[in-house]
Amino acid sequence: MHGNTAGVSKLVAGMKIKDVIKKLKGIPCGIKGTSCPDQLAKALEEYLN
Repeated sequence: MHGNTAGVSKLVAGMKIKDVIKKLKGIPCGIKGTSCPDQLAKALEEYLN
């Protein structure tokens, strides 16, 4: 597991899914327009739907 992914997983442990989405959605990474946290938020949204 990469450092950023491990860090994000520790930060959101125990949080409600909707709170994680609210906190992480839309975080960019450079010029990519998305990031690891943003991708997690998107995956959680898909899971809820």
